[in-house]
Amino acid sequence: GFDYMGFSLDFVGGKIFDAVSSSPLGLGIGVNPAVAIGNGQLTATVSDDTVFSVGARYTIGPWKLFAGYEHINYSNPNNPLLPGAFLQGGFIAGAVNNLGFPSDKILQTGWFGVRYAITPALDITGAYYHEWDNTFATAPVTLAQCATLGSLSSQCAGTLDAVSAVIDWRFARHVDVYAGIMYSQVTGGLASNFIVNQQGTTVQSVGGNRSSNFDPGIGLRYQF
Repeated sequence: GFDYMGFSLDFVGGKIFDAVSSSPLGLGIGVNPAVAIGNGQLTATVSDDTVFSVGARYTIGPWKLFAGYEHINYSNPNNPLLPGAFLQGGFIAGAVNNLGFPSDKILQTGWFGVRYAITPALDITGAYYHEWDNTFATAPVTLAQCATLGSLSSQCAGTLDAVSAVIDWRFARHVDVYAGIMYSQVTGGLASNFIVNQQGTTVQSVGGNRSSNFDPGIGLRYQF
């Protein structure tokens, strides 16, 4: 990347082999007695990922403008993992899925935001994020589900949209307090298995295709 006259631009790219997305063992999936327990067994979806991103920032007076884009390509691993593989944190892969991406999943994210310095010690920031992926299913049954109701499978195309706002007050040399809120909404495959009530009902089980969430937060931070 580079910096020039208040403008900053950065490029990042990478290749990840045997990336693991883990989750608790699902209902009806017991602990695999053939492998070690470690700190516990997890379900693991394995992929080879290719990623690149670009981010930009421009500063003019009290304003800072941000924007970025990220592109991730998920594919089935060339070197599959087996049950018993070690995962981060001392966990063990009890159930392994090396075929989670019948065709490549392409996940894209774009965002932009603005920060305004009300005073030298008080900032307010607003941002918008948009994320989308493709339908990477190949099975006719799953493709039919995607055509009927996208949330029926995580292999269907979906979107995520989010807006956020935060205010940050640095009232002492090393201490600041902040408060903010984010509203997000997911649709289609990215909404699959989202919980919509306290009973644990999923969005697809009630025929829904979207789910939304409010996320407020407040905190105190000490910087060394």
